[in-house]
Amino acid sequence: MSLDSISETIAHFVGTFEITIEQTRLRDQYEEFTALRRKVELDELDDPISIQIAAELDLPPGEYDPLPYKLLPPPADLPLPPVPDGPLELSEIYVGPSFGPDPYIPDVQLGTEQTAVLILDPQVPPLIIGSAVTYTFQAIVLNDNDVIGHGDFRDIEIQIAQGEQMLDVALSLHAIATPSLNIEDYKSLEYLESLAEQMQSPMISQIEGVTIHQFHGEDALGVIVNGEVFEEIPDWDDLLPAHHQTEDEEEDDTPDMTPDEWDRSDDDEFGEGNTVIAGGNLAINEVNITVAWVDAPVIAVGGKSVSLTVVSQVAVVSDIDQGEPGVQSDTNVVQASFIGTEAGEEWWQDDNEAEPGEEPIVSVTWIQGDLWVTNFIKQVIDATDIDKINTEITASTSLFTLGDNVLSNVTNIVQLGNFYDLIMIGGNMVSVDMLHQTIALLDDDVYGGGKPAEGDDNLVMNQASLTTTGEDTVEELDMAHAEAMPLQQIDREAFEDALTSNPDYAGMELLRVLKIDGDLLQVNSVEQVTLLQDQDDISLEAAAAVDAAVNGAGNALLNAANITKTGVDSTIMAAGGEYSDLLLHQAALIDIPEVPDASELANEAIAIIMEETAGIGENAIAQAQSNLTPSENASTDDAMQTMLA
Repeated sequence: MSLDSISETIAHFVGTFEITIEQTRLRDQYEEFTALRRKVELDELDDPISIQIAAELDLPPGEYDPLPYKLLPPPADLPLPPVPDGPLELSEIYVGPSFGPDPYIPDVQLGTEQTAVLILDPQVPPLIIGSAVTYTFQAIVLNDNDVIGHGDFRDIEIQIAQGEQMLDVALSLHAIATPSLNIEDYKSLEYLESLAEQMQSPMISQIEGVTIHQFHGEDALGVIVNGEVFEEIPDWDDLLPAHHQTEDEEEDDTPDMTPDEWDRSDDDEFGEGNTVIAGGNLAINEVNITVAWVDAPVIAVGGKSVSLTVVSQVAVVSDIDQGEPGVQSDTNVVQASFIGTEAGEEWWQDDNEAEPGEEPIVSVTWIQGDLWVTNFIKQVIDATDIDKINTEITASTSLFTLGDNVLSNVTNIVQLGNFYDLIMIGGNMVSVDMLHQTIALLDDDVYGGGKPAEGDDNLVMNQASLTTTGEDTVEELDMAHAEAMPLQQIDREAFEDALTSNPDYAGMELLRVLKIDGDLLQVNSVEQVTLLQDQDDISLEAAAAVDAAVNGAGNALLNAANITKTGVDSTIMAAGGEYSDLLLHQAALIDIPEVPDASELANEAIAIIMEETAGIGENAIAQAQSNLTPSENASTDDAMQTMLA
């Protein structure tokens, strides 16, 4: 609606009046601000925009001195870092630069007690080397004890106690004691002597039913499987139970006319029929070590040269199944060892020739102290997959997965260092390789209904491989090296003269020397323990349960340790003498019935052992006997199961 002329004139006047007043106010504020700014410039007054706070804070002089700033001393014993939650991932350790004879200076030096000294030519850098020490501990503890339904099940706590007793028995069957994790023990000659005595008189169990194979010295070389000589070690993948085998399916080019949502070919859990998987567990402890830290064609030792190698493998299995004829599974126990040595040439010597009449250039790496090249590894798998199921199966297709666990500890270590032309050791040279492998499997199942799955067998395997490149020849310490041995770093000119005047090194252009004032200790200690309990109670009812496929076994357990030591053919000259020994020990205690009905056969030897080591009273044993099987089998006379319980 438009205004009349009078109203429009009044509105225009009011608006003009308000604008005039606002301009006046702004002009006053600007003039005031301009005046204050000029006053600050002329009188050097404080900034009018800043805020000033007045406070009486004058302190009496001398009464409040500044506090001294000092760091508190660290505590005497720092606590260890907390253990990480959850399983450890696969560990891969690489130590050292590329392996080869060419001299180099790495960015990081290993070890603290070492200095490198160049004796003759300052243009030839010495080969820097130091100690390499690793400790690896891996442990997996699994409790996958499933219960479905209600029934006359065996007591789980008593079954777990059986596993602990069986593991104690398995550990007692080793040839020697568990390897020490104290690095200083391997520097002690007393400890090495005690270890050598154990190797000379290893444990031979008198327990009935225990099978032991022992080989000393050269008899332990080559491939030995379950006490017999073979051409090669059996392949783990070829021995796996059917449950863990991968099927190679042929490709079908025929187009599929069905809708995509009907395609279940990629679904491993989809299939017709009823299936119960209470076993099918996979447990692997694996260690791979490659060591090529120091070696030389000539090694002179001022003390003793000691080399000890032990491979001790133990497998204890209890696989006694209860139920209808045909439910008994089989367990394949394989204990394989390969120990071999092959020649290794000093290939760099072909290009290391000096001009006639010229003395060799000497480059020395001097270590004031001991040189350690050690790896301590312990892997443990402690798993219980004790499943209880009592249910009616009425569906046309069903799947109960109570087991099928995958457990894996894997460690890969690569240590690459340097080759030398000469290694001189003022103290002792110690080389110890110990592989300690233990497997214990309890797979005593009770079946009621269903039929065992095809290929429902167990695999237990201890596999050890120790390969050495470089053959050693023992000789007496000659006079030339004996005279140079006690010389210290300050006697570098005399040390140089002793080496250059030695006819063994005549004609060489460059002589690379590693001088160790202390001991050279090379230790690889591997301990692997695998315990799996798969003692299932399976009871299936209803008409569909008759054809249900039940996998109560199908477990695969592996302890694999592979050590590769790379070097060259060496002549070892030790003033204090040389001692070496090699022992292979394979022990097995297996309780598997030879007839389909497990109630007709039991290994009383294991029962006696379990009774001696059990910490459970007679009342608990009687209770376990009554709960051993369903009510219709409670009267079964099974000595092993009774004593295990």
